[in-house]
Amino acid sequence: MKFVMIQIKYLHLNIRDIFNALLRSTAKYKLVVMILVFSFGMTINAVAQRRGRGYSMQKHKSKKTEKKFSKYSGGTVKHKGYGISKYNTVGFSINAMNYFGDIAPAPSRLSTDYTFTKAGFGLTFGRVIDPNATIRAALNFGTLTGEDFKTADPDENADLGRYQRNVHFRNTIIEFSLGAEFNLIPNSGGARNRFPLNPYIFLGVAVFKHNPQALAPDVDLQGNPLDEAGQWVDLQPLGTEGQNIEGSENKPYGLIQFAIPIGIGVKLRLPGNFDANIEIGFRQTLTDYLDDVSTTYPDLGALDSELARALSDRGTESKSLISGNDRDPALISVGTFTSPANGEIYNIGANYAPGGVRGGAKDKDIYVITQLRLVYLLDHKRSKKGKFR
Repeated sequence: MKFVMIQIKYLHLNIRDIFNALLRSTAKYKLVVMILVFSFGMTINAVAQRRGRGYSMQKHKSKKTEKKFSKYSGGTVKHKGYGISKYNTVGFSINAMNYFGDIAPAPSRLSTDYTFTKAGFGLTFGRVIDPNATIRAALNFGTLTGEDFKTADPDENADLGRYQRNVHFRNTIIEFSLGAEFNLIPNSGGARNRFPLNPYIFLGVAVFKHNPQALAPDVDLQGNPLDEAGQWVDLQPLGTEGQNIEGSENKPYGLIQFAIPIGIGVKLRLPGNFDANIEIGFRQTLTDYLDDVSTTYPDLGALDSELARALSDRGTESKSLISGNDRDPALISVGTFTSPANGEIYNIGANYAPGGVRGGAKDKDIYVITQLRLVYLLDHKRSKKGKFR
């Protein structure tokens, strides 16, 4: 017990000595201690003020945003306060192509034979740049066809020559166009608040690739079998109107051509981000050779192949090669022609004469595309509605 009491006494003395030493040290360096305490206090105060002010600003901003959303029905305010003004669209269409030219049923520019309508398809990409306007690029595929046997009425004097001419064609069109759509009702509400039904007009420029073809007959104009009989053959390389004859005024036509698209349509709003467009567009081309018919008959002997001669004058054929029907034999007047160019004798139809009218070059050809298009609106900036209290 005595040993324990001695240890406690020494421990008490040690604690008192340590405490006195600390007091002496504090007194000696009291200026340094005061500076440290003051600095620490100021730091704590600054942090507290910054946290308080940040919380206040955030709360104010949050209330301001919620107030703005509560008054807005949708879309990002970018165009005079009404909805989204700019967004993209993509579309896929089912097309029907028709043609007006030298093998049309009547001289009217709206005349066409709808029984020759062929289905095609198209792709579009649009950029809405304004409530009134959309810039649009499109790629369309389709086929045009025509035949004198069906479009020319032999009982009409004006059509008799075309019936005796007896030409036909098909032409595959690949068209790229760039143009603008103009809404008749300005769509100021953006993609989200567009109208249920909105008519529009469009116009632009187009470039297209084409390649007129025809079925080859069984025999040539001298009665000899043709190797290409029953096949679809390309007409442009043959120069059926003398384009390949040296010195001819008729020059070979290009297979890449330009057109001016113009038309009307209507947009029907569907659920979600989809629209359905119904559109009819006229393409005024800069060529008269969609059907390979434009000017006059050449001297058959000056052409460079029997196939070219057979496809230049088809008046001697007894059948319509597209439909397979027989032609009226009373209207097929077969004669002969001795060519000054090579001295050969050829069988010719009643409509043939060197330099005679084969087509009318006055008006350029037209084709029409009728489309049913499904459009998807790429509207990725749709705002959320505000919370209602």
